[in-house]
Amino acid sequence: MAEEKEEPINPMMEEMKKQWAAMGIDPNQMLSYMNNAMGMQQNIQDQLNQAMGSNPFLQNLMGMAAGQAPAGDMLNMFDESPEVKEDSDLTPAELKAVLCGANIAYGNTQYLNTLSTYCPVEDILEGLENAWNIGSREDLLGTLDWLDKNGHKAYFDIIWAKLSTLPKAEWRAGIKGLALQALVDTNIEPERLMTYATHILEGYPGLLSHGIFAAAKTPDVTAWDLTRAINLCRFGFDVEYLTRDEALQKIQEFAQKLYSTYDSWKALSEGYVTGFAMWSGEGDALDERIEQHGVLLQHPKSPWTKVSWK
Repeated sequence: MAEEKEEPINPMMEEMKKQWAAMGIDPNQMLSYMNNAMGMQQNIQDQLNQAMGSNPFLQNLMGMAAGQAPAGDMLNMFDESPEVKEDSDLTPAELKAVLCGANIAYGNTQYLNTLSTYCPVEDILEGLENAWNIGSREDLLGTLDWLDKNGHKAYFDIIWAKLSTLPKAEWRAGIKGLALQALVDTNIEPERLMTYATHILEGYPGLLSHGIFAAAKTPDVTAWDLTRAINLCRFGFDVEYLTRDEALQKIQEFAQKLYSTYDSWKALSEGYVTGFAMWSGEGDALDERIEQHGVLLQHPKSPWTKVSWK
């Protein structure tokens, strides 16, 4: 039988053990703590490597750190440029439909011109569950149906029907009567209606100062609901709740409704931002969406500047 080799003595470690013992610390226990810490560090590194392996942007970043040339539109990560994939396989009609969801895709730093979002599947599943209570194909289809037929547009229409009949000085008093009106509609939650009305009241001046509402006598937030529906279809494809054909068919159906509602990318984007203002209220998040609205309309890399609305 071969003799077991003795591990070489590490003088530095032996000295540390002596110092720990002199301080009243059990050297073996301290070594156990150190080994556990090293194991945790390795586990964190493994998780980071796994996340980077499934994310094209992080893969690119790792390659750049190793001296490789950036692939595709990688440098967009360091400025406000929209993310655009060079080898998109969408037809012109499919591309235009997917671009109707650009406000959300840009906000999430997703590619604007692909069906897949290229986000890690586990992150998508967690986001669907936490933000939408979607945990299955059936949940997704139900949410898409709600966004299409009701959504938050139902709330905005009630609010704007009231505010549009009043001078702005009377808006705050006018929204107080909305709760009673909501009681006759089983699809409307009175408390949510009042919250959204307050958000519109407070966010309106900021929207107006950025030119939003300027050309719309009757604002329409259909875009807020259907751009989210389009992005949910993309997520649904990524997690295999929808096939490619199903996702693209639904996206194009939602896009057709947007084409008939708005007359430009600008009007579409204003509808989205207005809906976001109703949902979130004024603050940094709304300011960021307004800024993104401008980038999508003007940045030379934005597909909106290259794909005609008509």
